[in-house]
Amino acid sequence: MRFGSDLRQRVISGALLAGAAVVAVVLGEWVCALFVALGTGVMAWELTRMTRGVLGFRLPGAILAFVTGAAAPVVVEAVGLMPALATAAILSVVTGFWLARKTPRPELLAFGIFLLACAGTFFVWLRDLEGVGLTVTIWLALVVAAADMGGYFVGRTIGGPKLAPLLSPNKTWAGALGGIAFAVVASELVALFVEGKPVLFAVLAAGTAIVSQAGDLVESATKRRFGVKDSSALIPGHGGVLDRFDALAAASLFVGIVLSLFPSLISQW
Repeated sequence: MRFGSDLRQRVISGALLAGAAVVAVVLGEWVCALFVALGTGVMAWELTRMTRGVLGFRLPGAILAFVTGAAAPVVVEAVGLMPALATAAILSVVTGFWLARKTPRPELLAFGIFLLACAGTFFVWLRDLEGVGLTVTIWLALVVAAADMGGYFVGRTIGGPKLAPLLSPNKTWAGALGGIAFAVVASELVALFVEGKPVLFAVLAAGTAIVSQAGDLVESATKRRFGVKDSSALIPGHGGVLDRFDALAAASLFVGIVLSLFPSLISQW
């Protein structure tokens, strides 16, 4: 079997990125908040870049998009969840008005940046949950990774009808269901470890897997719509930060909303 010429750089850059993410999550608090802020800021810029390539690294558009994506995860660490979400909303509106002359649908672009900022905000909030933050974020990462692996291997093995051929021609229904199954299994292993309720963990994992796959599908559709291969070239051999963390961002948003609306579920960890 022959591998691509970029395999070595993919492995090295992927290992370094994964290692940095693990360290940030384990240390938590400001280390995690600043790491996530950097990631969401870059993803916000990448979204403006791939939907309207003329912005690129040009100022002030790049700075405004980055700040909008990065500010809320910092605010949640400093003063709390609601001020952070308000910050994300206000800055997204400002970004939308500024981009009104640059793109035909500024409201959609601003909404996308808002969702990325909220995703980063909720991830930091989840990590900061007293006593269970590390467990919750590890569970989240495992479920998303399992959904991705299950989708890839089951989809490649079984094939079959396409999930959304006009949006992402490589994804199949078999892969989507396989991703959900893998995610549920990974979640049940965590439930055994923390003595959580199996049914609750299975349902939450299934929902998280569906949302994570939807996030990946939306990003694939966006790239296809604007004719770009990657969100950027910041990660050698992998493309952009958004390419690697689109599913985790969507899952973080989903789990964060669920646990903030139903705080009694937090005790299950």
